[in-house]
Amino acid sequence: MSKNALSIEDSETAKGRSYVYHLLALLYLQEITAETLTILRNKEAIDMLAGLGMDVSHLFHDVPQERLLNDLAEEYAALFVVSGGIPPYESARLKGLLCQEPASEVEEFYRRCGLVIKEDHRILPDHLGIELEFMGYLADKESRAWMDGDEKEALKWRSLQKEFFGKHINNWVFDFLKDLERLTFHPFYRETARLTQGFLETERDYIAKVFAVKGG
Repeated sequence: MSKNALSIEDSETAKGRSYVYHLLALLYLQEITAETLTILRNKEAIDMLAGLGMDVSHLFHDVPQERLLNDLAEEYAALFVVSGGIPPYESARLKGLLCQEPASEVEEFYRRCGLVIKEDHRILPDHLGIELEFMGYLADKESRAWMDGDEKEALKWRSLQKEFFGKHINNWVFDFLKDLERLTFHPFYRETARLTQGFLETERDYIAKVFAVKGG
């Protein structure tokens, strides 16, 4: 196989990983909206999720959309917003309070990669959805570099993915997802927790094996 063909394959793999990260981030950053349901019902999303072991189609059958959205909004608030839930923040998970050291560390990491969170942004930088969105951003940058034939640039973005995953996501997300699966009442968020955990476990292995072999 030619070097160009390998670059295209690496680009497509990184692009697919980026898509999943962005899709998962959407499920945690806000309550499910009609627009989100449209995305989840899209054939590309259904096929991608099915390939990862999550069948979301049955969750939408036989339930009027307005009722489904209300149920999911209530569950989202109970899990992630109100007191007594499980805040999806690295600081809360590791330090017991919001706005602790992990938040400043991830924000600095974002700056290193050319991203700045707006001051009026209502979500803190170490929110699970933001961290997943960031991993999607890094994977997309890797994909574009491979497509441009810039191996050095692609490996730089791989290195950043490996560093961020190891220093942040791997340190708190898996325990959080176990609690999410155990505490949620709605099957949608139970499936979401299982999917996220399965995908990130695959990512952990992929980053450890493939990135090490190819210089990431």
